[in-house]
Amino acid sequence: MTEFQKNPIATDQDYFELADQVYGDVLQKGTEIKGSEGKKWVVIESIDTNQSEAKNGLQAIAVVPAKDYDPDKTQYDNIIYSFRGTEFGKFDGDLSTDTFQITMGMKDNWGAVGGDIQKLPTSFDSSLEFVDRVNKTYKPISVHTTGHSKGAAEADFVAAERNFYATTYAAPNIYRLLSDEAKKRVDEGVMDHKAVDYTHEKDAVGNFEQFGANPIGKQYIVKSNGTSHGVLGLLLMAEHPMDTFQGMFHSDGSPMLVSEPHGVIRQAKNTEIHLKVEDIQAITTDLKREIDHINEQIVEASSKIIQVLQQSPASVDGNLIPTITYAVNQFQRNYMESLRSTSDFIYQKANEFERVDNER
Repeated sequence: MTEFQKNPIATDQDYFELADQVYGDVLQKGTEIKGSEGKKWVVIESIDTNQSEAKNGLQAIAVVPAKDYDPDKTQYDNIIYSFRGTEFGKFDGDLSTDTFQITMGMKDNWGAVGGDIQKLPTSFDSSLEFVDRVNKTYKPISVHTTGHSKGAAEADFVAAERNFYATTYAAPNIYRLLSDEAKKRVDEGVMDHKAVDYTHEKDAVGNFEQFGANPIGKQYIVKSNGTSHGVLGLLLMAEHPMDTFQGMFHSDGSPMLVSEPHGVIRQAKNTEIHLKVEDIQAITTDLKREIDHINEQIVEASSKIIQVLQQSPASVDGNLIPTITYAVNQFQRNYMESLRSTSDFIYQKANEFERVDNER
């Protein structure tokens, strides 16, 4: 696989501006986008799957520096891909991507086409097809991805799959969606040197770890400008919107970290932890109790959603209800049961250690 270089001119603030402005009306080739410090970018390619049969919510652009743009050009050295995040209030493919792919880690996407349920490409499948097509056309030397929220997840996905660089904002972890090859790249620490995400403390999306999955690259906690989002605060997302990052960059384009210069969330990888047997037993007991509680909440929430859909035409001719039911069952089988089995195993081993100690 080609080893792409890091973008030579863009700063973290430039990636923020591109991740922010992709929410606007910029999905047309030739559109100019204003960046930081007077920089300008031009869209060379775009994709909007909501205008296709897939309707999986993917909307993205490929941009180059304005000084390099020529509508007749067939090769660009440096390309940046920016992926649009979830747009609340628009009932498009974003909702299913957030629920089934990002939250539940499901690689398949089922949808109604012509009255029939069919397997369709996910937004992650489409994002990979998009960057592969554009890279094949323009043969870049450096490739970098960016995005916010769902868009950040898509940016991380293609970066891990194709060994790109990525700078994202409030990216939920999508490790479980990766291919075995990409997972290996993450596990071996390759992406630690290529992917970085910036998020806030009060953001459940940016801090979503996909239930203990390995992180894709490094993540830093950055300062918020205090912009108020009261309603989102109730969903633990008060600091999730893009405007909470505005103005929180240094003069060199780097973000203001909560703890300068050590704002890394996961900085205890090599820390040794010593626990007593009774501590392990207590932890696993609490873990099983929490697993059961989460499981009850999932079942209750899905039941309420189904009740609403049964009274609404939005159920898409009844296809959405069985899809939700199937997704919940898969989630319980793949994650909740696995977590409970793991906690039972740890508890059992703790008891065995205790028994051996008592026999000495």
